Amino acid sequence: MRIIVAVKQVRMTYARTGMDPETHFLASEDSVCRINPYDEVAIELALRLKESQGEGDVIILTLGPIIAEEELRRCMAMGADDIYQIQPENRVDDPWQKSRLIAMAAKDLAADLVLCGKESLDRRNGQVGAFIAHNLNFPFVSAVTEISIKENGPLRVQRSAGRGLREKIECPFPAVLSVDLGTHAPRIPTYEAKRAARIRPVRVLRYPVEIPDAKTVSRNISQPRPRPKRVPTPDSRLTAFDRTDQLLMGSGIEKKGTILRGDTGSQVQGIVAFLKEHGFLKSKKSTKKD
Repeated sequence: MRIIVAVKQVRMTYARTGMDPETHFLASEDSVCRINPYDEVAIELALRLKESQGEGDVIILTLGPIIAEEELRRCMAMGADDIYQIQPENRVDDPWQKSRLIAMAAKDLAADLVLCGKESLDRRNGQVGAFIAHNLNFPFVSAVTEISIKENGPLRVQRSAGRGLREKIECPFPAVLSVDLGTHAPRIPTYEAKRAARIRPVRVLRYPVEIPDAKTVSRNISQPRPRPKRVPTPDSRLTAFDRTDQLLMGSGIEKKGTILRGDTGSQVQGIVAFLKEHGFLKSKKSTKKD
């Protein structure tokens, strides 16, 4: 059995130095490159499936230039057999185009099972896995947290259905699964495995064929600007407790209003009286005069 794990390298911004206005005041040293955490869990599930079967290959597949080589090597040291890099002729940002390239690589590598993360930290669209299954004409299951195979049986997976619910699904081979964060954390490789992974070659796949037009086009990317809430200065005549409470609540000004109590009829009368008092409703006397 050959398992392909599509891994995405993400660039996360952790600071803003304000040195380059053309890149929205971001510099190269403001970012850190890492592997998408959902993809790391996918590698862990692939390795567990390989260990339970006693045979098979786990291949890491990444798209685009390598910007997080150390992290890729660490993922290989976890127990993967090979790592492949897809080098497209042009930059690819659209999920549909990415899925076409990954599907082509999965066909060339004769994949029996394709795993990927449920979503990425930078885009969070969660579309690539479903698009890969569409291009390969494979069954697709999303948000998978457990994978198992019975002897000469179908693939059994457990997926997160939201709000703590779990679903158990059976699907035939080959298949595409998108992995959610579950109970299995990625294993920590040993120092010897890391040293061995540093000298392992990265195999390159090139596809000069025409890529279909992008379904979506990104026009601009900018970081959100913080909008701090304006907090009024506490009254110095208040006690320390009241000043702290005013800061935590955002304001010490009491809101005007009336709490309506009683039965439903009396509450309705109070609402009607309020609307008439503030001019939202006209009384019958004023209507007759008009």
